[in-house]
Amino acid sequence: MTDSSILTAFVGSLEAAASVLLTVCYGTLAGYLGLVNDKSAVNLSKLAVKLFMPCLLFVNVGSGVSTETILKYTPIIIWSFGYNIISIILGTIATKVFKLPPWITPAITFNNSTSLPLLLLQSFAASGALTSISGGDLSDAISRAESYFLINAAVSNTLTFSLGPTLLHVRTDNDDDEPIIEREHSDLVYIEPLESENDAQESGENVPLIAKRPKPRSSWTHSILYFLHQFWNAPFLGACLGVFVGLVPPLHHHFFDKDGVFFAWLTVSLRNVGNLFASTQVIVVGVKLHSTYLKMREGQDSGSIPIASTVFVLLARFIVIPAISIPIIYALAAKTQLLSDDPILWFCLMMMPVGPTALRLTALADVSKADEQEKMVVAKFLAISYFVTPLIALAAVASLKASETAQAHVG
Repeated sequence: MTDSSILTAFVGSLEAAASVLLTVCYGTLAGYLGLVNDKSAVNLSKLAVKLFMPCLLFVNVGSGVSTETILKYTPIIIWSFGYNIISIILGTIATKVFKLPPWITPAITFNNSTSLPLLLLQSFAASGALTSISGGDLSDAISRAESYFLINAAVSNTLTFSLGPTLLHVRTDNDDDEPIIEREHSDLVYIEPLESENDAQESGENVPLIAKRPKPRSSWTHSILYFLHQFWNAPFLGACLGVFVGLVPPLHHHFFDKDGVFFAWLTVSLRNVGNLFASTQVIVVGVKLHSTYLKMREGQDSGSIPIASTVFVLLARFIVIPAISIPIIYALAAKTQLLSDDPILWFCLMMMPVGPTALRLTALADVSKADEQEKMVVAKFLAISYFVTPLIALAAVASLKASETAQAHVG
């Protein structure tokens, strides 16, 4: 990899990160101008997750999978679980040793695995930064990369909803009770009181912040069923349908080949709808950040961001974790036969654990019964985390160079 190609990749990565950051700003501007409010942002997020993302998964996964390539997706699923476990261990140890706030562990563990990678890929396609490992057809390589990142996102989102509340140490009033967490894919929904606590006490009613039910007798059975239930959602079903269609040769031809019966009208329409997902989700992020800013202005004390904790998480997310993931994937690609000979796959695996903390951390803070000051601190941290997103360029260049080196070694 020459100095000029390194510079091209670095500039391309910075442009990609800047594109994401500007998209967040557009969402913030939309919130400021009153074009989108909190309620419409939630509805827009649901639309993106329950309609746009399944369409995107169906087209991208289905077009990329076949009886010859199905095994290529197995390492993605294994790695998606693996790097999250590594991140949990890192975050848990750091939180206990340095006595950091509970939200530090999920902040280190769960990164933006959906909208940010897809927007980065769009910018990489425009800049041509991935040409050297594309295998000749850059558009096809970008399409494969989107499929890889989307499969990782499905696993990452499931782990967030399953393990996130536990990592935040969900508190309850009674050890025999546990909060009921309603999953809405892009957020965790909790029940807010319809009246103030004082009004509730005066009326003799007690309206809980989070609905509760008795803890089931078989906690292990309940935990397993709950974990499996996380997979029963629209994006997962879209991916499964894409795999099914992709693995049946006649269906694969008619849906994903240009001369297929369904391609020109059905598949193209699904692709058009799916392409709305990434930008829509990031705009919603901007709207949420603006809403959080307004809440901080209304509050008397929004708390102060712990500088040491914030720096630690940012270093972990943008420096330490890629320093772990890149050598692992490089060794697997160059020294073993466990991965397919697709440098784009290697690059994606290296980049999957990298990036800012997922915005779902705010929902997890709600579920954990954190006080308002702590929620504001989390919101401020997330704003800073997305502001320094251009740091992802360092990991992108390192991953690209490692993929090129592994490609030369294998070749």
